[in-house]
Amino acid sequence: MQAIAQPSLYDGHTTTVENHELFSQDNLENSEVSRVKSVLQRELNDFSINKSNDELIKQSELVGTMFRSRIKELTEAKNFLESQLEKTNQEISSVEDSLHQLKEALRNKEAPMKVATTRFAVRSKRPNVELTRDSVHTGLWTEINHIAQTQETLKDQIASAEETLHKLMANKNRLQTDIGIKKKSIQIDEQQCLRLRKTLHWRGYRPAGI
Repeated sequence: MQAIAQPSLYDGHTTTVENHELFSQDNLENSEVSRVKSVLQRELNDFSINKSNDELIKQSELVGTMFRSRIKELTEAKNFLESQLEKTNQEISSVEDSLHQLKEALRNKEAPMKVATTRFAVRSKRPNVELTRDSVHTGLWTEINHIAQTQETLKDQIASAEETLHKLMANKNRLQTDIGIKKKSIQIDEQQCLRLRKTLHWRGYRPAGI
C-alpha cells in the first residue's frame, strides 16, 4: 500500500505568523493613510465649494445693490424729466394762447387800416387847391403809418412766438423720447433682471449625510 505524502511545515507557499502580522499591519496602516487622505481631500473640497459659494453670495449681493442703485438713479432722472415735460407743456400752452392773441390783434388791425386807407384815397381826389396837406391829411397819413408799424410789430412777434413754439415742441418730443427710454430701462432692470435674480438662491454646500 502506497504512503500518502504529508505536507511540509516549511512549504514554500506558506508564511510565518510574524510575516502575516506584518502584512496585515501594513495593510491597516495603508488603509488608514488612504482614509485620512480621503477625509482631508473631502474637507478641502468642502472648504473650496463653501468658499466659492460665499464669494458668489457676496458678488450677488453687490450686483443686487448696484441694480437697486441704478434703478434709483433712473427713477430720479425720469421723475425730473417728467417735471420738465409738465413745465414745457405749460409753456407751450402759454405760447399758444399768446400766439392766438397776437394773430387776433393782427386781424383786428385790418378794418382800421382799410378805413384809414379808404379815407385817405377818397380825400386824394379833392380837386385843385382843395388837395392840400391839411391836418386831416396829416392825421390820416400818421394813422396809416401807425397801423402799418403796429402790424409789422405784430407779425414779428407772431414769427418769434411760432419759432419759440417750434423749439418747445421739439424739446417736448426729446423729453418724451428720453422718458420712454428711462421707463424701458427701469422695466428691464427692475421687472426682468432683478425679478430673475430673486429666483436664484446660492446655498452653501453641505457634505452628504450632514
